[in-house]
Amino acid sequence: MDIKEVKPNVFFVDAPGAASNVMFIKSRDGVVWVDTGSSVDELQAALDLAGMKTDQVSMLITTHADGDHIGGNSLLTCPKYAHITTLERMKAAGRADNELPTMTFTEKQMTLPAGEFTIELIHTAGHKPDQTILWLPEQGVLLASDLLFQGCYPYMLGGQVEDWVAALKSLKEFEAEVILPGHGTVSHYDEIDLAIEYFETGLAVAREHVRRGDSLEETRKDPAFPRHDDWERDTRIETNIEVFYKQV
Repeated sequence: MDIKEVKPNVFFVDAPGAASNVMFIKSRDGVVWVDTGSSVDELQAALDLAGMKTDQVSMLITTHADGDHIGGNSLLTCPKYAHITTLERMKAAGRADNELPTMTFTEKQMTLPAGEFTIELIHTAGHKPDQTILWLPEQGVLLASDLLFQGCYPYMLGGQVEDWVAALKSLKEFEAEVILPGHGTVSHYDEIDLAIEYFETGLAVAREHVRRGDSLEETRKDPAFPRHDDWERDTRIETNIEVFYKQV
């Protein structure tokens, strides 16, 4: 786990391996924390590394309800912000009351003032139905969350591929100076282009197999599906091909 200050008072906690990244902002009104990792212990380790106590966190933002992004929520007692769909998913999963968002929004976008910072939360869906990204317009920082898996195959179960592609393309409208993925390290627009290419190629190959009436097993054998030797989590390749196939 490594902390990078990507802009003054904007910090990215670059998590190792399959762990999800988190982010925090030190504003004059307190610390804004974004996502809490897989567990209370994981969040506590990030707080310790940052030299902070839980009572310094004045606001928690949750980008979506996957377990590796909400595992430490119960450790924080501050107001918790998320899209209404995140609250619904967490309730459906039986998460405890002290983990749940306390403040939700239902529209596509919500703007939160945080001291000298303006934080825009934008609901995109794609990776999951509640997927939300975070944009700091004055700092040019874009937290893509799990729309972007940098350096590894994306986790596609539960996602809608065409919505995901549209959401990735919308990220290019921000002209961000810093792009932060949900998994991986600090990124750039070429990583977004690579992700778009992965999804669009996968869909195109799957469509051709479905058009020919091929079975899933026949489809899986096609080497035309995109593969990247330098990407980690190659165990997801077969599952992702199945997602492509079933969604076309």
